[in-house]
Amino acid sequence: MTLYEEHQEELEKALTPTDQELQKNDNRPIVVSVSGKSGVGKTTLVRNVYNIMKKKNCFDVHAMVSFAPHLTAHNILHQIVQQLTEDNKNCPRSMVHEMLATALRDKKYLLVIDGEVSRTEWKNIITMLTTLAVGSTGNRIVHIRFDRPEQSSLYYHHHIRLEPLENNVVMKLFHKRLRNQDKQGDAGGPMVLKLKKLLQFDAQYQKLEEYREDICKITEGLPLAVVLLSGLVQTKEFPHEWTEVFKYLSSKKSKRLDNLLSLCFDDLPHELKCCYLYFAAFPQNVLVEARNLVCMWMAEGFLTPRVGKTLEKVGYIFLNELISRNLVNLVLVDDNFTTGTMFISIQNKVHEFLQSEAHEASFLEVHSGDDIPTLTSARRLSLQNYTDKYAALANPLPKLRSIFSQFEQEPKEQEPKGDQTRQCCTPPQQWVTNKKQKNIRSHIKGLLQGSEFLRVIDLQGIEIGDELPHAIGSVVHLQYLGITSCSLTVIPPSIGSLSGLQTLDVRETNVRKLPLNFWLMIKTLRHVFGFILKLPKQIGSMKHMQTLDSIELDNCEKDLIGTVGKMVHLENLFVWNITTGNMEALFAALSKLENLRNLALHGQIIPSTVFITISLRRLKSMKLQGKLKFLYEITGMDVCLPNLSMLSLEKTKVSQGFISKLAELPSLETLALYSESYKDEHLLFSSIGFVSLKKIKLDVPTTLKTIEIEQGALHILKEFDILSQRPHVKIIAERRIKKLIV
Repeated sequence: MTLYEEHQEELEKALTPTDQELQKNDNRPIVVSVSGKSGVGKTTLVRNVYNIMKKKNCFDVHAMVSFAPHLTAHNILHQIVQQLTEDNKNCPRSMVHEMLATALRDKKYLLVIDGEVSRTEWKNIITMLTTLAVGSTGNRIVHIRFDRPEQSSLYYHHHIRLEPLENNVVMKLFHKRLRNQDKQGDAGGPMVLKLKKLLQFDAQYQKLEEYREDICKITEGLPLAVVLLSGLVQTKEFPHEWTEVFKYLSSKKSKRLDNLLSLCFDDLPHELKCCYLYFAAFPQNVLVEARNLVCMWMAEGFLTPRVGKTLEKVGYIFLNELISRNLVNLVLVDDNFTTGTMFISIQNKVHEFLQSEAHEASFLEVHSGDDIPTLTSARRLSLQNYTDKYAALANPLPKLRSIFSQFEQEPKEQEPKGDQTRQCCTPPQQWVTNKKQKNIRSHIKGLLQGSEFLRVIDLQGIEIGDELPHAIGSVVHLQYLGITSCSLTVIPPSIGSLSGLQTLDVRETNVRKLPLNFWLMIKTLRHVFGFILKLPKQIGSMKHMQTLDSIELDNCEKDLIGTVGKMVHLENLFVWNITTGNMEALFAALSKLENLRNLALHGQIIPSTVFITISLRRLKSMKLQGKLKFLYEITGMDVCLPNLSMLSLEKTKVSQGFISKLAELPSLETLALYSESYKDEHLLFSSIGFVSLKKIKLDVPTTLKTIEIEQGALHILKEFDILSQRPHVKIIAERRIKKLIV
């Protein structure tokens, strides 16, 4: 059952380029605006259609970005470029236009922009996209917004407005959500027994019909309210508790959604309330990476270890509970399913509620306006305004434990007054930018020196200059340090003084090397996120390290047992630049890592020993990019990855014999064969093997002529996605499989 089926068909049609349109010499895009009140399901509808359009291969490039209100066109385009560029490329802010032009030139694009944009910035976005997308036609831009935009000569326009659901659709959605929660098993707790009684074929509809009037009145047709209500009642074990919930909410004559949100929050266990309130620290309408969120919860002390479970596992248990209650949404889980690809979103109305609750409980202060509030007693501070953001840091914050900020506004040139002229050889815009960076750096330095109890620093897109202030070493209680999406290059040696640091995140920066004493002195490290970081030749005790994402190997690396090999509890490892000169050293180190769950290897060559290494028996997800070198005959290779559920191959150039060997993997659920991963003319899935395979993604190589699926093969396959044009490929398969092939 799909909500807004008519609107989905309309949106799909609006996003499908016609032959007549493609023949026109007109690079003006078609903008499809999807509007409606908060909670009506705009983002859900667009995301579903966006995923469908990606599978249809109508466009050469795709990107969907969600962002906080009031961002500039430059910041929004920067986020788009980060999605369009390859994994191994960072996009400096100064090169946004250049890299965007390269990504869009002569290509048909689909861009989804989820967020409120001012009229001026929207015009700037359209102008830049039209100017940079040279030689392309049939382009589409989807804008998710509250109200209908004005018409413009810069683009063609199509508008879709969503209204609340009809009662029968409300009941179908409510019922569907209960069924989904029932399937989650123990994740929901003791309510499962109750749900199994309620959801028994005809009886389940009859039972829900008793509450039909209450459900429709409480939810008022808003999908958000429907899923929240279903998430609330599924926690109730006894029938009379359902009645009490409906009776209480039905008695409220106004602001029913607010009352529902309040009841859902009050129903949470105490230990979950702090974790849930934490979402108020992030700006509205942004995606939060799950693993970073769990790391912050750890740094705050919200999580306590349980028997047989690490703090991280406890954090994911808490997160899954919030998901099962429909209080947060799990999004952007791609085929390379690892903890790193899980993102969490909060609906805007829910975000407003959480910010109000966090303020009333003195849990978090949000600086979102032009006025500077009194913050001397603040324990957590989120900078969410976009004018003179760092003025809030001018006064001491002695009790501060956590600070958050995302994406500063672009500096604007100030015109000289009267006949005054600037006596400076530096270009005006650069002068303003340098001055602002200097002021930001000064504020950050003052913060580090005056807030000694800081435990969490999370700054995204904040240009503080090339080097992090040396004062970072004075924040001795710091456990989480995230400075991302900026031009930072140098981390000072003083970081070695942070003896309790658990997490460092410097992704999407220019940091390529961390100080030696970072690796030698900090014994509490658990997660290091960066991009192609250089490892030193020696490190200290790393017995708590779980994530190393990502490192670049020297071409002639001879010994990694003394570095990577010492991280015996490592669960997530991402390695670049594998060559014949460092291959042996890497796999000697991998033989020591028996706790690995997720592994990504990129390089000129990937040895096949990764499939026969007994120490990798706990591996669940693996991504290989590079030519796979077989050190033994394929027929004699015994694969020993019993828990591998996801495998992604790119540029591996494997043969049919290797695919037949993969069929022996007992737990493999997803197989992704990307560009240049397969070299033969014939691809066969035999009736023997692939007993657990549910999804296949295939980027068809030009050499491939036939895809054959034997009778009875892939018997539990649910999805077969072909990612590129396939007119030259003959598909031999039974009717059931052909229906799955896109």
